[in-house]
Amino acid sequence: MNIKSKFLPMIFLGAIIVLSACQGEKEEILIGRDEALSQEIDHEEAEEQEGSEDSPEKEGEKTADIEPGEKVLPNVWVDVSGAVKNPGVYELAADSRVFQAIEAAGGFTEEADVQWLNQAEPVSDGEKILVYTREEIQALKEQGVFSSWKKQETADSGTGEQEKININQASLEELQEIPGIGEVRAQAIIDYREEAGGFGSIEDIQQVSGIKGKTFEKIEAYITVE
Repeated sequence: MNIKSKFLPMIFLGAIIVLSACQGEKEEILIGRDEALSQEIDHEEAEEQEGSEDSPEKEGEKTADIEPGEKVLPNVWVDVSGAVKNPGVYELAADSRVFQAIEAAGGFTEEADVQWLNQAEPVSDGEKILVYTREEIQALKEQGVFSSWKKQETADSGTGEQEKININQASLEELQEIPGIGEVRAQAIIDYREEAGGFGSIEDIQQVSGIKGKTFEKIEAYITVE
């Protein structure tokens, strides 16, 4: 009994020390977890702050292309048809040109006659761009319709005097640009000037079969011998 009574306080004291040590380790673990969690929260808050600081710059990048007070024009719709690969209605930028409308429609077909199409002309909303084939242009020339269109464009531009056809030098195709002159009459003009050595005046063209009276009156404003 005496021995047990001597060691009992020591055993009790040892148990208290062990329990205290375990409690300290638990507190250290909890403290360590708290510090790690606190660092993680601080890191997330820092990232959020950086994101909020970057957002005005990103917004600025989005609006950098548009100057203050600059007017943004709406797109236009253009109907492209005729001798193109994919005829249809296309939406284009407001400052687009005819060639861009043609590109949107897949480009020209092999039969397209692009000689008389102004591809640099600006397009407008609701415009119809019709591309003719070479065969269609030839038929219009023979009917005198195509020539009338070209002369009307010349008159509208105010350069009618400069655009007159020199009947002493014009080719078969150029002569067909004269209103009412088809391929047959154009060839007759060439045949006559070769036989006669040329025209001395525009009135001499009346010597060509089929070009007299009213026909001459229709074409005299469009021809020259100079």
